Amino acid sequence: MKLDSRVEGALQAINFVERYKELSDKFSLDRTPEEKRLNIITGELVFDVFEDLGYIAKFDGREKFFYIEPVKEDGYTFGFHISIFKGLVELIWVVRDSQNKVILGTPLMEFSRRLISPDYRIMDPVIANYDDFENVMRIAFEMYEDFKQAFLKIAAEG
Repeated sequence: MKLDSRVEGALQAINFVERYKELSDKFSLDRTPEEKRLNIITGELVFDVFEDLGYIAKFDGREKFFYIEPVKEDGYTFGFHISIFKGLVELIWVVRDSQNKVILGTPLMEFSRRLISPDYRIMDPVIANYDDFENVMRIAFEMYEDFKQAFLKIAAEG
C-alpha cells in the first residue's frame, strides 16, 4: 500500500528513515536481549512518562495500547498510539482529515518499507526499563511534532 503523498513528503522532509533507524539502533534487540526487556508495564509509570514529556495519555483497554489525546489543527486530527509488549515499543502515528477519513494509521516501522523497499526493515525500539521508555518517547515525540509541522506545511501548499 502506497503512502499518501503528503505523508510521504513530510516523512522525507524530517529525514524520517535516518532518524527512526538511529532510534532503533540506539534501543536495539542486541542492546536489550529478551531476558533484560521490560516485560511488566505499570500504567501509572507510563502515564507519568507521558506527563513529564508534556502529553496527556489514555489507555485503550480493549485494544491494549496507550494513546495521546488527538490534536486538531488546520482541518486535520493528529494522534499517536503506543503499544508496549515484551519490551518492544510499537509507535503509530494517526492522521485524519476533516471528514474523519484516515490518511495515516501505520506503525512507524512500516514507513521505511514503504519509502525504500518492502524488504527494508527498521525494528521497533526495545526497552529494558522506564528510563529507556522515557528516552524513546522523547525522541519519538520530537519526530512526531516535526512530522505534524511538515505535513501541515505540505498540505497547505497542495
